[in-house]
Amino acid sequence: MKIVALDDEEQYIELLKEITKKSYREEDYEFRGYTNVESFLFDMEDGEYDIILLDMELPGTNGLEVGQKVRLLHPEAFIIFITNHVEYAVEAYEVNTFRYIPKVLLKEKLPEAYNVLWIEMQLKERKYFVIQNQSKLERIPEDTIYYMVKDKKYVRIVHRNGESRVRMTMDEAFARITASDFVRLDRSQIASLRHIMSLSAHKVKLRDGTFLSVSQPQLTNVKNRIMEYWSGTYKTR
Repeated sequence: MKIVALDDEEQYIELLKEITKKSYREEDYEFRGYTNVESFLFDMEDGEYDIILLDMELPGTNGLEVGQKVRLLHPEAFIIFITNHVEYAVEAYEVNTFRYIPKVLLKEKLPEAYNVLWIEMQLKERKYFVIQNQSKLERIPEDTIYYMVKDKKYVRIVHRNGESRVRMTMDEAFARITASDFVRLDRSQIASLRHIMSLSAHKVKLRDGTFLSVSQPQLTNVKNRIMEYWSGTYKTR
């Protein structure tokens, strides 16, 4: 699991690190701590995170605003807000928060949350796009796929670890992935909703920096699908 924490006080970063160390085996997690909001948000644009620990009281901003930005970058991550002020609790759930923990109860409540999350992630089934032909057998995790594009008689699959090609039509490729996690931009392009960062002027920006065009007939559907995914209201189609 990849765990990241943001708190402007170093003592709380150390406390979170200590609690995490007691909750999980060293080989089961990676922990990164930040005390600077700008550095945190900059690094959040790259990589994937499973658990995000956010302080509510931050200099020049607040955890809710940061959480809203984080939710766009990592729609499936579990966000846990940590604070001394209970009045933020209701607002925290606007960004689909997993837990809200008062700082005075960190040592008690964070391990409880960790235990639940460990079970959640163990039960979560990872899905794969399988390429099989006479000379090649490859299994690509769907959550690492950025996009697919038609390349003559092949479909080129661009993912976190590089590129792969398979001889099939775009219709065949779309039928073999989880439809609720992807969207067709036009007849020759499919993009992962998980990795779309923005939509502007008929183009989507992917997490890897690639821009792909959206056809006019697909524009409304693409916009609606992105908003559904970001808000957590998307459904299997």
